[in-house]
Amino acid sequence: MKNKLSCIIPAYNEGERISSVIKIVKNHPLVNEVIVVDDGSKDNTKKVARSIRGIKLISYKKNRGKTFALLKGLSSAKNELIMFIDSDLIGLSKKNITNLIVPVTKGEVDISISLRGNSLAIFKMLGLDFVSGERVFNKKILGDINRFKSLTGFGFESFLNKQIINNKLRIKVVNWTNVSHARKAEKIGFIRGQLAEFSMVLQIIRTIGIHGVISQIMKMRRLMK
Repeated sequence: MKNKLSCIIPAYNEGERISSVIKIVKNHPLVNEVIVVDDGSKDNTKKVARSIRGIKLISYKKNRGKTFALLKGLSSAKNELIMFIDSDLIGLSKKNITNLIVPVTKGEVDISISLRGNSLAIFKMLGLDFVSGERVFNKKILGDINRFKSLTGFGFESFLNKQIINNKLRIKVVNWTNVSHARKAEKIGFIRGQLAEFSMVLQIIRTIGIHGVISQIMKMRRLMK
């Protein structure tokens, strides 16, 4: 279906927030498939997702990390056009979704990436959140997705960035000033949340290195339209 896409929502213990995110994308006219991947949640995420009709739910017992969840969703998606949406977004609207999708469907760019209202200050200054979880792209840019299986839990976005850079893909950064996402400290407490954030950063650095982080940001900024 032309200009229709599959939306993949990876989720881990997001029972409190995921319902509103699913409903926004599910009722969007440019989205004809919503895939929720419950990554071994210990709360009621699976129950909440299952209660919403018209979506595809993938669930498994063991927490395997975000990259594994995204690969599960990609393997199940019926459309070539893909949208990733994080499950913990607050304030998301249909207009946000439209603004993320349309630059790609119109052929203005090859990939769109969100910049949320509560993105890190450095990302706002640079005008790019290079590890944003909200993106729209054609999955053909990924090639063989089996290559991703060895990546760490939060390594997928960094690898996707490599594909963007290597193929000189045109990037549109979409400002979502009204959208925020729940910090880990809000979800699991300050100390555990800070440790989880640190672990996520380590996984990204482990995937591409500190020099790789700086290099990706610089090269991606040159591809922004």
